[in-house]
Amino acid sequence: MNLHRNALALACTLLLAACLPVTSKTPVGSTTGLGADQALYGTWKGYSDDHAVSYVHFIKKKDEGIAAIWVTPNNGDEDGGVGLFLVKTSKLGANSFIDILKSYTVKEDAKNESDDTFLSGLNDSSIPMLYRLGKNRTLTLYLLDEDKTKEAIQAGKLAGSVESGNFGDVKITADAAALDAFMATPEAVKLFKVFLVLKKAD
Repeated sequence: MNLHRNALALACTLLLAACLPVTSKTPVGSTTGLGADQALYGTWKGYSDDHAVSYVHFIKKKDEGIAAIWVTPNNGDEDGGVGLFLVKTSKLGANSFIDILKSYTVKEDAKNESDDTFLSGLNDSSIPMLYRLGKNRTLTLYLLDEDKTKEAIQAGKLAGSVESGNFGDVKITADAAALDAFMATPEAVKLFKVFLVLKKAD
């Protein structure tokens, strides 16, 4: 897994609102309450197969959410990047989730300091991620697999919509109760794929 490229890919798709990962109309965990898992606080670091490094720093917010700052330094000829995400966590059964609610970035073509950031377009949606804290202070992040999520929607296991074409966005439209009931099951876990594996840096 090339963490450097994957990190930039997520940041770019979020910040440019192009070909988003699977999104949900309703954040996962709405029925049980969204909060902030303190076990995430601090700096996490991960390496790619070419030894590039990315850092994710989780900071507590006053509204009980978490600010996630993602930094990917330059790697040879590859540009680095910085992203700021507002996230909240929830737990359903044995499954723990991060909902990406908002994302911000710095404009490279900003004309002045007051216009140097912008909010990306998640189109009133959130991006659900499954996460697991493991041995040796590791954090594994999982994104929904588009093909498996499409199959679940087409099979009627989840309410959702799939845009036309091979690269059409996939959006879960299930209401909060139905979404949370499904996401609490072992079957839901099978729809997710490993995105990043990080290790606590402090």
